[in-house]
Amino acid sequence: MRLNDLYCKKRSVLLLAVGGLSFSSTPVQAEPVQTVNPVAITTPLVNPGNGVASFHGGFGDNLGPAQYPDTGIEYRRYYWSELEPKEGQFNFALVDEAFAAAARHQPAMNVGLRFMILDGPESGSKIPQWLIDKGIKGDWTTDDKTFAPDLNDPTFIRYAQRLLNTFGARYGKNPELATLDIGIVGAWGEWHNSNFPNLKPLHERYTTEQLNRYVDMHFTAFPDTPKIMLISGEGSLVYAAKKGAGWRADCWGDWRNFGPDWNHMRDDYPQRIEAAQSSWSGFNQVWQKAPVSFEICGHMAEWLSVQRYTREEVQATFDWALAQHASTINLKSTDVPKVYRDIVDKALAKMGYRFRVVSLTHPASVRAGQSLALNSSWSNDGVAPIYLRYTLAWRLQDKRGQTVAQGSAGDDIRQWLPGSQRSGYQLATPRNLAAGQYHLDVGLLDKNGLPRIQLANEGKQDDGWYRLSSVMIN
Repeated sequence: MRLNDLYCKKRSVLLLAVGGLSFSSTPVQAEPVQTVNPVAITTPLVNPGNGVASFHGGFGDNLGPAQYPDTGIEYRRYYWSELEPKEGQFNFALVDEAFAAAARHQPAMNVGLRFMILDGPESGSKIPQWLIDKGIKGDWTTDDKTFAPDLNDPTFIRYAQRLLNTFGARYGKNPELATLDIGIVGAWGEWHNSNFPNLKPLHERYTTEQLNRYVDMHFTAFPDTPKIMLISGEGSLVYAAKKGAGWRADCWGDWRNFGPDWNHMRDDYPQRIEAAQSSWSGFNQVWQKAPVSFEICGHMAEWLSVQRYTREEVQATFDWALAQHASTINLKSTDVPKVYRDIVDKALAKMGYRFRVVSLTHPASVRAGQSLALNSSWSNDGVAPIYLRYTLAWRLQDKRGQTVAQGSAGDDIRQWLPGSQRSGYQLATPRNLAAGQYHLDVGLLDKNGLPRIQLANEGKQDDGWYRLSSVMIN
């Protein structure tokens, strides 16, 4: 071939290539999109770590849903004497049973724990005898029945830290452990000893710095577990909150349990909260990172038969709990009177977190191998975020119910405070996917890849995912 002919041929190929590039740059018409608005539901949801707690499994009383609300959390409290009856021999089976009971419940529950060293003066010692025999300091009741250890005793401190460390090593990374009360201190781990008349008041006997040691112990032993601090902790309450703890209050709902002139709801809680907020400006926002929880004063049946609380008083009690961004309330697994039940159920429809898909926008069709752009709008209709990590996931299923594509969005839903949220995700589709219509589902998955969170939407499938829309694969 002559040189001139070769030049002309190469020039022709180049012109064809340029012409091809010019043709492919013509704008391609965008695929049509569709928006769906899933139907919302308003009834209470049973979700992990949320709602009215099951307290020690009801102590054997199997209350039906008409007597007691279903729940997402099993709450247990244990005395040291139960957990380590012999030195170095730990009763893990006792705590294992709590997690097993929670897992048997359908849907499965989370677990909340507290460790304790005192009950009442008449109850007998609640720390193990072998520890008393080591000669730790403390006080016996006047009848020599119950021993209250000195919280500043070095030997007691050392063994208390070992106890917490041991149980933290076993349960601290368990994804079903929703909360840990910062306990040990005081009667029932409630940071007071007001039921021991022979003891000097707790916060007069010990300095805040001495008591803060027990806050640190819990953070050291359970660094990854959401923690809750008793509101009666005074200076240690703020100390714990600054470290990342939420808070709880006992004897919630007391309007005249101790007489007509003083009650917790008016004369105790507001003052403690105000003092904590005055001490640290961030206290009123701790609920955004850690749980708030309450335990009833007495039982709801007594609210009706003894205190004779009106519906307005009960309504005010639950409204106050929601205003504090409560996630859980311990009603001690006893009957909820029918006259109050609608108040409880309405509160449960707001308590803690409550996620709802408001809208989903996506292409009506894509080619196999392309990514499906999913833009969703959500609402947390509750009063608090979720405190354990769950994964926002999407999937495509064919008509036979087979999952053909699935992916996890990067959203940290622990950041979803009450109100509106948005999420965007590109769901990849297989290149060899057969043409046809496919279902589009969403789920909030646990660490085992199972959808654990119920949404406030219709469309729940038998396996816990929610069917929101469909898409055509070309």
